[in-house]
Amino acid sequence: MASKSAPRATYAEIAKTAGVSEATVSRVLNGDENVHPDRTKAVNAAVKKLGYKKHRAASALASGRTGLIAVVIDDDLSIFADPFWATVTSGISRVLMENELQTLLMVTPLESVDGPVAHYLMGGEVDGAIFFQLHKDALIKRLRKQNLPIVITGTPHSRSDFPFVDTDSFGGAHAATKHLFSRGCRQVGIITGDIDTTAGAARLDGYNQAYRESGHVPSKKLIASGDWSMESGRAAMARLLEKAEGIDGVFASNDLMAVGAMAAIEEAGLRVPEDIKIIGFDDSVVAQTARPALTSVRQDIVALGEAAAELMIAQLRGEEVQPRILKSELVIRETT
Repeated sequence: MASKSAPRATYAEIAKTAGVSEATVSRVLNGDENVHPDRTKAVNAAVKKLGYKKHRAASALASGRTGLIAVVIDDDLSIFADPFWATVTSGISRVLMENELQTLLMVTPLESVDGPVAHYLMGGEVDGAIFFQLHKDALIKRLRKQNLPIVITGTPHSRSDFPFVDTDSFGGAHAATKHLFSRGCRQVGIITGDIDTTAGAARLDGYNQAYRESGHVPSKKLIASGDWSMESGRAAMARLLEKAEGIDGVFASNDLMAVGAMAAIEEAGLRVPEDIKIIGFDDSVVAQTARPALTSVRQDIVALGEAAAELMIAQLRGEEVQPRILKSELVIRETT
């Protein structure tokens, strides 16, 4: 038979233990800084002694907040094949939970500013929204007019004043491409992610810049697009092998596409790294367990999620926030 949990302490019990009124207990527990320090100390001591925990629903009703933060990913459910998403959302959830907030995950293509997601977010159901993979800024501009706190992961398309957190995708792609040239590659291809996203576009820009600096001219034949999935990486690599004669190096814009590309190289009877060297991006568990082990651009994915949540918390507190750019780092393994 399951045991019953202990009954929740009441304001009356806290007030009796602390020697104050119930009104004072309410003021202290709702963060009123005008209560005398001695009474605040007495209430907090009683709370600790009685094991009181604030009732989330009652607190939300009192504050006018829901206690929910939406995490909106502008994509479909196939993204969960990539371990990036479980890792980044764990970082978000940890910070939100520490601040007595819950995560509401929404994964759907955002095709319209008048669609169901937009109406839900503007309907007072959440206290704020953290966005990933945005293809356009129209929805967040509308939400901003409604005064909904928002955070974007990735640099906003419009380069406006939207709060955002990002990894240095340009710098990471630049370093990866330079490394391939330093390893003797002369025909370096790229498998892009979705270049409608700022991460995809920035990684392509970093590749192009490094290519020009190497004294080589980037060719369209060396560029193949993917959609961040492993299968798209395999298909893109197959296209590169068909059209880019002599290709001897590849930068893939994430680890999943890099591993897919490695499969296509093997299917073509070629070897990594002897015939074609390859680098991914994320330094996820996929890179670490690939055989041969994948050279990859590391981004601190947990820290990315934590930073996004911290920017959200700061906004809810009424604090001024600044964009945050996290460093990327090339981790060299067996594929180069």
